Amino acid sequence: MKNQSLNNAFPIVAAALGNKFGVKVKVGGSDAYTDGNTINLPAYNLEDPSYKDVAWGYLAHEAAHVRFTEFADFRKAATSPIRRSIVNILEDIRIEKLMQNTYPGTKRTTEKVVEYLVQTGGFQIIGQNEQIHPADILSQFLLFRLRNDVLGQTALASYADTAESLLEDTFPVGAVTRLVALLSEVPEFQVTRDCVRLADRILRMIEEEQEIEQEKARQQQQSNQSQQQESDDSSSQSQSGQSNNDQDDDLTNPSSGNSSQDNQSQGDDSQPDQDTDDSQSTQDQDASGQDDQDQSQGAGSQNDADTDDQDSQSGQSHADSTGSGADDSQDQDSEHTLKTLASVLSASEDDVPQDIFEAVQQLLGSQSRNSYDADIYMPVAMDPNRNSSVGNDLMNKVLSDSGKIRASLQGLVQSSRCDRSVNKRSGNRIDGRKLSRLIQGDARVFERRSHKQAPNTAIHLLVDCSGSMNGIYSTDSNRRLIQLAIESAMALALALEGISGVNPAVTRFPFGDSDDVVPLLKHGQKVRPNASAFSAVTDGCTPLHAALWYAASSLIATREERKVIMVLTDGQPDDECAAKAVIKRCESSGIGLVGVGICFDTSHLFDQSICINNVSELRSELFRISRDLLAA
Repeated sequence: MKNQSLNNAFPIVAAALGNKFGVKVKVGGSDAYTDGNTINLPAYNLEDPSYKDVAWGYLAHEAAHVRFTEFADFRKAATSPIRRSIVNILEDIRIEKLMQNTYPGTKRTTEKVVEYLVQTGGFQIIGQNEQIHPADILSQFLLFRLRNDVLGQTALASYADTAESLLEDTFPVGAVTRLVALLSEVPEFQVTRDCVRLADRILRMIEEEQEIEQEKARQQQQSNQSQQQESDDSSSQSQSGQSNNDQDDDLTNPSSGNSSQDNQSQGDDSQPDQDTDDSQSTQDQDASGQDDQDQSQGAGSQNDADTDDQDSQSGQSHADSTGSGADDSQDQDSEHTLKTLASVLSASEDDVPQDIFEAVQQLLGSQSRNSYDADIYMPVAMDPNRNSSVGNDLMNKVLSDSGKIRASLQGLVQSSRCDRSVNKRSGNRIDGRKLSRLIQGDARVFERRSHKQAPNTAIHLLVDCSGSMNGIYSTDSNRRLIQLAIESAMALALALEGISGVNPAVTRFPFGDSDDVVPLLKHGQKVRPNASAFSAVTDGCTPLHAALWYAASSLIATREERKVIMVLTDGQPDDECAAKAVIKRCESSGIGLVGVGICFDTSHLFDQSICINNVSELRSELFRISRDLLAA
């Protein structure tokens, strides 16, 4: 078993940090969590530096939640996954910023958690997954950019740049610009409601960008319909012009055919002589050749016109095709943007990233339990129920006995530390009563005085208030064991607090049916102002191991050189092995332990112990033990 000293024991350090941050810390079990009032950490050995860094960072983060988060507003904001995710990210930034302002050391503490997650791949590397959801892109941009810019966690700088590039590729320019402007307000946030309001403004901005894209889509659709209508009209006019040209050609060309027929008819009717016929034939051939040439030229002109019409129609078709392709591209971009914005607003739990400190919770809870502190449970100090009238009555009962015992203890302490003269062979002051020694050759006639310091002792009294302590010990007075134990503890604390150099404390255990404890008097406090806390209440079993951890952690925090735990119990502890483990740690750390068993032998637990069989002697025995401790 390593690290048997309590000075650096995980539960002790965790409790000390909790006291520093002003929150309640519980150590034990297998899970890390907070309920808004208490932070629980699984016990582990500090020999693993990574676990230590993660645990302290988690503790600082959750302590910031306990101190600064208005949980009612926080819970009301969880109306949708995306709203909850954004509020949670903004709230984490706000509380950690406030924690840094109050406790500057927590800046480095939380940075170590982030650095550990970066080194171990605890953060999702965005951009590598093509199917990443737009809500995830938005949330991760908020997480990385704000932690880098506002909290100064530079280990996330590259993540923040990557997230910003991906955001710009996914969302409209207007949305990105407006989002960056909104985030400039985050460093000034003071309450949880500020984070909720900004989250709602971000979501409203996305809705407005969605409306803008919808309007663009409508305008684009109208423009496409108008262009299509113009294209149809142009095509119709072109076809109409071609039809008219064809009709004109038909009206012009038929005259040539009729003239030829007429000439042939005339040749058949008249039969002149041969010369006349030959001459006429030659003339007809020349005329016919000229007519054929003219007709050929006319046909070529018509073909050229037809070709021009076809080229014009082909060019118009190509232009229509090009414009249609651009419109289709714009439509697709607009449709994709609309889907992106809509998917953010309708994101599910699986579409938003996990909170990084939820990942830390899982990491702390997944550690192997092979260390010395594995079964340790550091309880929470619960506030006692106070009753002024009961406290005053109890004070009046014990004042007389306490005054007498105090005087006795005070005299014992003073006599044990008073100045004592010692004779030496040299010095500045001669003891006249010892001059006769010179005749015998003894030169020890010089007087010196030694000075002893005050006790300088912190004593922590643990009172077992389990259900068995409710038994009646005196049938004549119908008094219960717990009443006698509480009265004895108050009387002893009153007697000890009046002695210089003695710092008493009283704690009863358990609190209800749990392993927690109830401090009746803390180190440094006075009994009279806290008399209302001394009530004879019993419940539960005997979780001695948890009570010992609390008493040890309280003593470690005191300045007194000597530290003692005095345990008053009437039964066997719930977990004897765990109790013995804590006792061994206390002894290794220089803490003395005394067992006071009421009709119960505690010698198997404590090296120094007594057994009181006559409960009427309980008070006097407690004072006797205290006297021996102070005189030691």
